[in-house]
Amino acid sequence: MLSLGIRPGLIASHTIVINDALSYQIRLSKLPLGPDVYRLDIRATTTLGRLTVSHARYHNFVTAQQAFNHQRHQLESH
Repeated sequence: MLSLGIRPGLIASHTIVINDALSYQIRLSKLPLGPDVYRLDIRATTTLGRLTVSHARYHNFVTAQQAFNHQRHQLESH
């Protein structure tokens, strides 16, 4: 498989502010665990603190990027 040359670390991050008490941050990162391991995290920040709502791993960059965009659009539509 052809490597995309993406280095481990943060690839993309987007914050969606719902109101004064709630916001979400979506983060797409490449993990240093082999040639193609990507992680998508969704974190909620409230007045009570921060909570990881979801995280998923992908072995394909295109799939990980599509999941990132899908989650971003889902959260922005609410």
